[in-house]
Amino acid sequence: MIDQEGQQSATIMVVEDSMINQRVLHNLLDKAGFTVQLASNGKEALDQLERRHPDLILLDILMPDMDGLALCHRLNSQKSTRDIPVIFISALDNTADKLSGFAAGGVDYITKPFHPAEVLARIGTHLKICRLQRQLAEKNRQLELEKQKSEALLLNVLPVHVAAELMEKGSCIPHSFANVAVCFVDIVQFTAAAATLAPEVLIGELNDLFTVFDLIAEANNCDRMKTIGDAYLFVSGMPEPSDRHVSDAAKAALAMVDFVRERNRFARNWQVRIGLHVGPVVGGIVGTKKYLYDIFGDTVNVAARLQTLSEPMRVNVSSAVYSQLRHEFAFSCSLDVEMKGKGTQSTYFLEERQQPPPSAAA
Repeated sequence: MIDQEGQQSATIMVVEDSMINQRVLHNLLDKAGFTVQLASNGKEALDQLERRHPDLILLDILMPDMDGLALCHRLNSQKSTRDIPVIFISALDNTADKLSGFAAGGVDYITKPFHPAEVLARIGTHLKICRLQRQLAEKNRQLELEKQKSEALLLNVLPVHVAAELMEKGSCIPHSFANVAVCFVDIVQFTAAAATLAPEVLIGELNDLFTVFDLIAEANNCDRMKTIGDAYLFVSGMPEPSDRHVSDAAKAALAMVDFVRERNRFARNWQVRIGLHVGPVVGGIVGTKKYLYDIFGDTVNVAARLQTLSEPMRVNVSSAVYSQLRHEFAFSCSLDVEMKGKGTQSTYFLEERQQPPPSAAA
């Protein structure tokens, strides 16, 4: 049968111990175009349900061995059958019997003797409800998939704590962070190389470098904030403070230099300049349509200028970083440099090795 919405008809199981009623219902449903399954008792119905699930069950209550109420309870207790709608057709017509049927999990109740038009109308109603429920479930599934994609996209472009706040509250308020290690990594002469390399080669090189930078940052408890062309900005110590954030950032910076040096042995030769500073920053989202989380403040500016003043394949740090790490890492002698907007500043190059731990005697 094709219903008014142009959809193919369903399979109806008739569970009825009266052969006369079975025949009447079978002829009625078959004439209407339904596929019909017949069962004479609850056990026979369960055996058939193991092989094939109908779209709806017409169920008598008074049957030997397992009555209709017990069968309906059984169906509702199993995940594979609990969604099959059950319409009771019974000679029991008092209110208590009907309530028992609904309590057992039936969706409707028709009393005998039944009217054929009523049976078909109620079957059609509940099949339509089932179709709508399936469509709604599918739409909800699609919405959940889209939600997961959106959340994954947010996590790819925003720090975890920012993405979580956006997903929970729909907005993200700016925050001040008192002590954050800020590190800029810049690829030397990348702009000049960009003019000579094919676009796919250029992007491939940048992707290879930044992918490993991401892994190094994550391994050292640092977070990438953003990339600006060929510049890579990462931080440590936000949103949660850490006693090791400056050390973690220093280790990540040195690891990035080591990676580039090792990569240069078998791939295109690149060099990086790195600047590292520590201090207060403000973090917040800029924009309303295209979210961009950024950090602001003098600490960020100083880190960027330290990178500009650095030498290729070296990590240039401020006196603030030096004072926190001088007992843990080796440094070059201080260099006094003129820094835009800051005047003369003492800077240091972070060396490749860490200082040995102090001896017990010391």
